[in-house]
Amino acid sequence: MKQEKVKLDEILKFLFNSSEKVLVKLLNSMFDEDFKEDEVSVTITNSEFVEDTLEILRGDMFFKIFDKANKDFEKHKMNYHLEFQTKNDNTMIIRMFEYGFRKGKENANEGNDNIKRLYFPKQKVIFFEENKNIEDSLKLIIVFDNDKEFLYEVDVMKYWQFNDEQLIEKKMYPLLPLQLFNLRKKLHSAKKKNDINTIKELSVVARNLAEKLANESKELFEQDEILGEDFHSMLLAIQNLIEYLNKNYIEDENLEEEVNIMTKSLYDPEVEKKGIEKGIEQGIKEGIKQGMKQGIEQNQVEIVLNMLGEGLDEATISKFTKIDIEKVKEIIKKHLN
Repeated sequence: MKQEKVKLDEILKFLFNSSEKVLVKLLNSMFDEDFKEDEVSVTITNSEFVEDTLEILRGDMFFKIFDKANKDFEKHKMNYHLEFQTKNDNTMIIRMFEYGFRKGKENANEGNDNIKRLYFPKQKVIFFEENKNIEDSLKLIIVFDNDKEFLYEVDVMKYWQFNDEQLIEKKMYPLLPLQLFNLRKKLHSAKKKNDINTIKELSVVARNLAEKLANESKELFEQDEILGEDFHSMLLAIQNLIEYLNKNYIEDENLEEEVNIMTKSLYDPEVEKKGIEKGIEQGIKEGIKQGMKQGIEQNQVEIVLNMLGEGLDEATISKFTKIDIEKVKEIIKKHLN
Protein backbone atom coordinates (compact mmCIF):
# COMPACT_ATOMS: atom_id res chain seq x y z
CA MET A 1 0.00 0.00 0.00
CA LYS A 2 2.98 2.33 0.54
CA GLN A 3 3.68 2.17 -3.20
CA GLU A 4 0.12 3.35 -3.94
CA LYS A 5 0.46 6.17 -1.40
CA VAL A 6 3.70 7.40 -2.98
CA LYS A 7 2.27 7.27 -6.51
CA LEU A 8 -0.93 9.00 -5.45
CA ASP A 9 0.95 11.73 -3.60
CA GLU A 10 3.11 12.45 -6.65
CA ILE A 11 0.11 12.70 -8.99
CA LEU A 12 -1.96 14.80 -6.57
CA LYS A 13 0.85 17.28 -5.93
CA PHE A 14 1.24 17.57 -9.69
CA LEU A 15 -2.52 18.10 -10.19
CA PHE A 16 -2.81 20.58 -7.32
CA ASN A 17 -0.19 22.82 -8.93
CA SER A 18 -3.17 24.16 -10.82
CA SER A 19 -3.99 27.67 -11.91
CA GLU A 20 -5.28 30.08 -9.29
CA LYS A 21 -8.63 30.01 -11.08
CA VAL A 22 -9.00 26.25 -10.53
CA LEU A 23 -7.70 26.29 -6.95
CA VAL A 24 -10.23 28.93 -5.86
CA LYS A 25 -13.07 26.77 -7.24
CA LEU A 26 -11.66 23.68 -5.54
CA LEU A 27 -11.23 25.30 -2.11
CA ASN A 28 -14.69 26.87 -2.33
CA SER A 29 -16.19 23.43 -2.83
CA MET A 30 -14.01 21.59 -0.32
CA PHE A 31 -14.53 24.04 2.52
CA ASP A 32 -17.95 25.55 1.67
CA GLU A 33 -16.45 28.96 0.94
CA ASP A 34 -17.65 31.59 -1.53
CA PHE A 35 -14.47 33.29 -2.73
CA LYS A 36 -14.61 35.23 -5.99
CA GLU A 37 -11.76 34.46 -8.37
CA ASP A 38 -11.02 38.12 -9.09
CA GLU A 39 -11.07 39.13 -5.41
CA VAL A 40 -8.59 36.68 -3.88
CA SER A 41 -5.13 35.29 -4.48
CA VAL A 42 -4.15 31.68 -3.70
CA THR A 43 -0.66 30.39 -2.97
CA ILE A 44 0.63 26.93 -2.09
CA THR A 45 2.54 27.24 1.18
CA ASN A 46 5.18 25.33 3.12
CA SER A 47 4.27 21.70 3.91
CA GLU A 48 7.46 20.65 5.73
CA PHE A 49 8.07 21.25 9.43
CA VAL A 50 11.27 20.61 11.39
CA GLU A 51 10.63 18.71 14.63
CA ASP A 52 12.67 19.06 17.82
CA THR A 53 14.52 15.88 16.83
CA LEU A 54 15.46 17.65 13.55
CA GLU A 55 13.36 15.14 11.63
CA ILE A 56 11.06 16.49 8.91
CA LEU A 57 7.29 16.26 9.33
CA ARG A 58 5.69 16.41 5.86
CA GLY A 59 2.06 17.21 5.14
CA ASP A 60 0.47 17.02 1.70
CA MET A 61 -0.97 20.36 0.56
CA PHE A 62 -1.31 23.70 2.34
CA PHE A 63 -2.91 26.77 0.76
CA LYS A 64 -3.15 30.42 1.73
CA ILE A 65 -5.88 32.73 0.41
CA PHE A 66 -5.43 36.51 0.52
CA ASP A 67 -8.05 39.17 0.09
CA LYS A 68 -6.67 41.33 -2.76
CA ALA A 69 -8.73 44.34 -1.71
CA ASN A 70 -7.13 44.54 1.73
CA LYS A 71 -3.55 45.73 1.90
CA ASP A 72 -3.03 44.27 5.36
CA PHE A 73 -2.63 40.72 3.99
CA GLU A 74 -1.36 39.18 7.22
CA LYS A 75 -4.61 40.03 9.00
CA HIS A 76 -6.84 39.07 6.11
CA LYS A 77 -5.65 35.65 5.05
CA MET A 78 -7.00 32.14 5.52
CA ASN A 79 -5.05 28.89 5.56
CA TYR A 80 -6.26 25.51 4.30
CA HIS A 81 -4.84 22.02 4.57
CA LEU A 82 -5.68 18.92 2.50
CA GLU A 83 -4.30 15.50 3.33
CA PHE A 84 -4.59 12.45 1.05
CA GLN A 85 -5.06 8.88 2.29
CA THR A 86 -5.45 5.57 0.47
CA LYS A 87 -6.40 3.53 3.52
CA ASN A 88 -7.94 3.92 6.97
CA ASP A 89 -5.39 4.84 9.63
CA ASN A 90 -6.26 5.35 13.29
CA THR A 91 -3.21 7.59 13.78
CA MET A 92 -4.40 10.04 11.10
CA ILE A 93 -6.17 12.37 13.53
CA ILE A 94 -2.98 12.69 15.60
CA ARG A 95 -0.99 13.58 12.50
CA MET A 96 -3.63 16.11 11.43
CA PHE A 97 -3.35 17.78 14.84
CA GLU A 98 0.44 17.85 14.47
CA TYR A 99 0.21 19.37 10.98
CA GLY A 100 -2.36 21.92 12.14
CA PHE A 101 -0.32 22.87 15.19
CA ARG A 102 2.88 23.29 13.16
CA LYS A 103 1.14 25.44 10.55
CA GLY A 104 -0.59 27.38 13.34
CA LYS A 105 2.78 28.18 14.91
CA GLU A 106 3.83 29.85 11.67
CA ASN A 107 0.82 32.17 11.96
CA ALA A 108 0.77 32.74 15.73
CA ASN A 109 0.44 36.33 16.94
CA GLU A 110 -0.56 38.40 19.95
CA GLY A 111 -3.82 40.30 20.30
CA ASN A 112 -4.40 43.58 22.13
CA ASP A 113 -4.64 41.58 25.37
CA ASN A 114 -1.04 40.31 24.97
CA ILE A 115 -2.27 36.74 24.74
CA LYS A 116 -0.66 34.60 22.07
CA ARG A 117 -3.09 33.19 19.50
CA LEU A 118 -2.39 30.18 17.33
CA TYR A 119 -4.49 29.83 14.18
CA PHE A 120 -5.11 26.32 12.89
CA PRO A 121 -5.79 26.00 9.14
CA LYS A 122 -9.14 24.69 7.93
CA GLN A 123 -8.47 21.01 7.35
CA LYS A 124 -9.89 18.04 5.46
CA VAL A 125 -8.73 14.48 4.76
CA ILE A 126 -9.54 12.85 1.41
CA PHE A 127 -9.78 9.06 1.62
CA PHE A 128 -9.61 7.45 -1.81
CA GLU A 129 -10.35 3.75 -1.36
CA GLU A 130 -13.62 2.54 0.11
CA ASN A 131 -13.59 1.35 3.70
CA LYS A 132 -16.75 0.98 5.80
CA ASN A 133 -14.82 1.91 8.96
CA ILE A 134 -14.06 5.43 7.76
CA GLU A 135 -16.34 7.94 9.49
CA ASP A 136 -17.56 11.30 8.17
CA SER A 137 -15.05 13.05 10.41
CA LEU A 138 -11.97 12.26 12.50
CA LYS A 139 -12.21 13.14 16.18
CA LEU A 140 -9.69 13.66 18.95
CA ILE A 141 -10.47 14.62 22.55
CA ILE A 142 -7.71 16.61 24.23
CA VAL A 143 -7.89 16.41 28.04
CA PHE A 144 -6.21 19.05 30.19
CA ASP A 145 -5.01 18.60 33.79
CA ASN A 146 -8.19 20.14 35.19
CA ASP A 147 -10.20 17.48 33.30
CA LYS A 148 -11.38 20.12 30.87
CA GLU A 149 -11.88 18.50 27.46
CA PHE A 150 -11.53 19.95 24.01
CA LEU A 151 -12.92 18.18 20.91
CA TYR A 152 -10.70 18.51 17.84
CA GLU A 153 -12.49 17.39 14.67
CA VAL A 154 -11.50 17.16 10.99
CA ASP A 155 -13.99 16.56 8.19
CA VAL A 156 -13.50 13.70 5.75
CA MET A 157 -14.18 13.43 2.02
CA LYS A 158 -14.92 9.87 0.88
CA TYR A 159 -13.69 10.06 -2.69
CA TRP A 160 -15.25 6.75 -3.76
CA GLN A 161 -18.71 8.25 -3.21
CA PHE A 162 -18.18 10.75 -6.06
CA ASN A 163 -18.35 9.99 -9.76
CA ASP A 164 -16.87 12.17 -12.50
CA GLU A 165 -20.11 14.08 -13.13
CA GLN A 166 -20.41 14.99 -9.43
CA LEU A 167 -16.80 16.16 -9.26
CA ILE A 168 -17.41 18.42 -12.27
CA GLU A 169 -20.64 19.75 -10.78
CA LYS A 170 -18.79 20.59 -7.56
CA LYS A 171 -15.87 22.10 -9.56
CA MET A 172 -13.32 19.74 -7.99
CA TYR A 173 -11.48 19.56 -11.29
CA PRO A 174 -8.00 18.45 -10.07
CA LEU A 175 -9.59 15.33 -8.57
CA LEU A 176 -11.20 14.23 -11.84
CA PRO A 177 -8.34 12.03 -13.20
CA LEU A 178 -8.27 10.09 -9.90
CA GLN A 179 -11.45 8.30 -10.98
CA LEU A 180 -9.02 5.87 -12.62
CA PHE A 181 -7.52 5.06 -9.22
CA ASN A 182 -10.92 3.67 -8.19
CA LEU A 183 -10.12 0.64 -10.37
CA ARG A 184 -7.01 -0.29 -8.37
CA LYS A 185 -8.80 -2.30 -5.68
CA LYS A 186 -10.69 -4.49 -8.20
CA LEU A 187 -7.53 -4.97 -10.27
CA HIS A 188 -5.53 -5.91 -7.19
CA SER A 189 -8.14 -8.50 -6.20
CA ALA A 190 -8.30 -9.94 -9.74
CA LYS A 191 -4.52 -10.19 -10.01
CA LYS A 192 -4.30 -11.88 -6.61
CA LYS A 193 -6.76 -14.53 -7.86
CA ASN A 194 -5.04 -14.69 -11.27
CA ASP A 195 -8.44 -13.87 -12.79
CA ILE A 196 -7.30 -13.07 -16.35
CA ASN A 197 -10.82 -12.48 -17.72
CA THR A 198 -11.67 -9.88 -15.07
CA ILE A 199 -8.35 -8.12 -15.65
CA LYS A 200 -9.10 -7.96 -19.40
CA GLU A 201 -12.57 -6.58 -18.70
CA LEU A 202 -11.13 -3.95 -16.33
CA SER A 203 -8.53 -3.05 -18.96
CA VAL A 204 -11.36 -2.09 -21.33
CA VAL A 205 -13.06 -0.16 -18.51
CA ALA A 206 -9.81 1.73 -17.81
CA ARG A 207 -9.33 2.60 -21.49
CA ASN A 208 -12.91 3.86 -21.86
CA LEU A 209 -12.79 5.77 -18.58
CA ALA A 210 -9.51 7.44 -19.56
CA GLU A 211 -11.09 8.62 -22.82
CA LYS A 212 -14.19 9.86 -21.01
CA LEU A 213 -12.15 11.80 -18.43
CA ALA A 214 -9.94 13.28 -21.16
CA ASN A 215 -12.97 14.46 -23.13
CA GLU A 216 -14.54 15.94 -19.99
CA SER A 217 -11.29 17.82 -19.36
CA LYS A 218 -11.39 19.07 -22.95
CA GLU A 219 -14.95 20.36 -22.45
CA LEU A 220 -13.89 22.19 -19.29
CA PHE A 221 -11.08 23.83 -21.26
CA GLU A 222 -13.43 24.83 -24.07
CA GLN A 223 -15.82 26.34 -21.50
CA ASP A 224 -12.97 28.37 -19.92
CA GLU A 225 -13.47 26.57 -16.62
CA ILE A 226 -9.80 25.55 -16.65
CA LEU A 227 -6.70 26.98 -18.35
CA GLY A 228 -4.45 25.30 -20.89
CA GLU A 229 -1.93 24.41 -18.17
CA ASP A 230 -4.70 22.72 -16.13
CA PHE A 231 -5.92 20.79 -19.18
CA HIS A 232 -2.35 19.64 -19.86
CA SER A 233 -1.85 18.54 -16.23
CA MET A 234 -5.10 16.58 -16.20
CA LEU A 235 -4.21 14.73 -19.40
CA LEU A 236 -0.73 13.94 -18.07
CA ALA A 237 -2.25 12.63 -14.84
CA ILE A 238 -4.56 10.37 -16.86
CA GLN A 239 -1.54 9.04 -18.78
CA ASN A 240 0.42 8.41 -15.57
CA LEU A 241 -2.45 6.67 -13.82
CA ILE A 242 -2.98 4.39 -16.82
CA GLU A 243 0.75 3.67 -16.84
CA TYR A 244 0.64 2.83 -13.12
CA LEU A 245 -2.40 0.52 -13.43
CA ASN A 246 -0.98 -1.15 -16.52
CA LYS A 247 2.48 -1.83 -15.13
CA ASN A 248 1.21 -3.14 -11.79
CA TYR A 249 -1.96 -5.02 -12.74
CA ILE A 250 -3.15 -5.03 -16.37
CA GLU A 251 0.05 -5.65 -18.36
CA ASP A 252 -1.48 -4.79 -21.75
CA GLU A 253 1.30 -3.86 -24.18
CA ASN A 254 -1.01 -1.57 -26.20
CA LEU A 255 -2.95 0.22 -23.47
CA GLU A 256 -0.48 2.97 -22.58
CA GLU A 257 0.29 3.84 -26.19
CA GLU A 258 -3.42 3.99 -27.09
CA VAL A 259 -4.16 6.37 -24.20
CA ASN A 260 -1.12 8.55 -24.94
CA ILE A 261 -2.14 8.90 -28.59
CA MET A 262 -5.71 9.68 -27.55
CA THR A 263 -4.74 12.41 -25.05
CA LYS A 264 -2.24 13.98 -27.46
CA SER A 265 -4.89 14.07 -30.20
CA LEU A 266 -7.14 16.05 -27.83
CA TYR A 267 -4.58 18.43 -26.36
CA ASP A 268 -2.73 19.61 -29.46
CA PRO A 269 -5.75 20.64 -31.58
CA GLU A 270 -7.60 22.22 -28.66
CA VAL A 271 -4.65 24.29 -27.48
CA GLU A 272 -3.93 25.35 -31.06
CA LYS A 273 -7.56 26.35 -31.59
CA LYS A 274 -7.60 28.36 -28.36
CA GLY A 275 -4.32 30.04 -29.26
CA ILE A 276 -5.63 31.09 -32.66
CA GLU A 277 -8.94 32.34 -31.23
CA LYS A 278 -7.11 34.39 -28.63
CA GLY A 279 -4.76 35.76 -31.28
CA ILE A 280 -7.67 36.85 -33.46
CA GLU A 281 -9.39 38.51 -30.50
CA GLN A 282 -6.24 40.53 -29.86
CA GLY A 283 -5.86 41.36 -33.52
CA ILE A 284 -2.69 39.35 -33.88
CA LYS A 285 -2.72 37.38 -37.10
CA GLU A 286 1.00 37.35 -37.74
CA GLY A 287 3.26 35.27 -35.58
CA ILE A 288 0.55 33.00 -34.20
CA LYS A 289 2.76 29.95 -34.56
CA GLN A 290 5.65 31.70 -32.83
CA GLY A 291 3.36 32.92 -30.08
CA MET A 292 2.01 29.43 -29.54
CA LYS A 293 5.54 28.03 -29.40
CA GLN A 294 6.49 30.61 -26.79
CA GLY A 295 3.31 29.87 -24.85
CA ILE A 296 4.04 26.14 -24.79
CA GLU A 297 7.63 26.80 -23.69
CA GLN A 298 6.45 29.14 -20.92
CA ASN A 299 3.92 26.55 -19.81
CA GLN A 300 6.71 23.96 -19.58
CA VAL A 301 8.85 26.33 -17.51
CA GLU A 302 6.00 27.01 -15.06
CA ILE A 303 5.15 23.31 -14.68
CA VAL A 304 8.79 22.26 -14.13
CA LEU A 305 9.48 25.01 -11.57
CA ASN A 306 6.22 24.36 -9.70
CA MET A 307 6.93 20.62 -9.46
CA LEU A 308 10.52 21.32 -8.38
CA GLY A 309 9.15 23.58 -5.67
CA GLU A 310 7.02 20.68 -4.42
CA GLY A 311 10.17 18.62 -3.88
CA LEU A 312 9.98 16.41 -6.98
CA ASP A 313 13.33 15.54 -8.59
CA GLU A 314 14.34 16.00 -12.24
CA ALA A 315 13.65 12.38 -13.22
CA THR A 316 10.16 12.40 -11.68
CA ILE A 317 9.32 15.74 -13.33
CA SER A 318 10.45 14.39 -16.71
CA LYS A 319 8.42 11.20 -16.25
CA PHE A 320 5.21 13.00 -15.33
CA THR A 321 5.38 15.81 -17.86
CA LYS A 322 6.91 13.81 -20.75
CA ILE A 323 9.42 16.66 -21.08
CA ASP A 324 12.88 15.36 -22.01
CA ILE A 325 15.17 15.10 -18.95
CA GLU A 326 17.78 17.33 -20.62
CA LYS A 327 15.12 19.99 -21.24
CA VAL A 328 14.08 19.79 -17.58
CA LYS A 329 17.69 20.29 -16.47
CA GLU A 330 18.07 23.19 -18.92
CA ILE A 331 14.94 24.93 -17.53
CA ILE A 332 16.10 24.50 -13.93
CA LYS A 333 19.61 25.73 -14.70
CA LYS A 334 18.36 28.75 -16.66
CA HIS A 335 15.76 29.93 -14.15
CA LEU A 336 17.31 29.02 -10.80
CA ASN A 337 21.01 29.70 -11.35
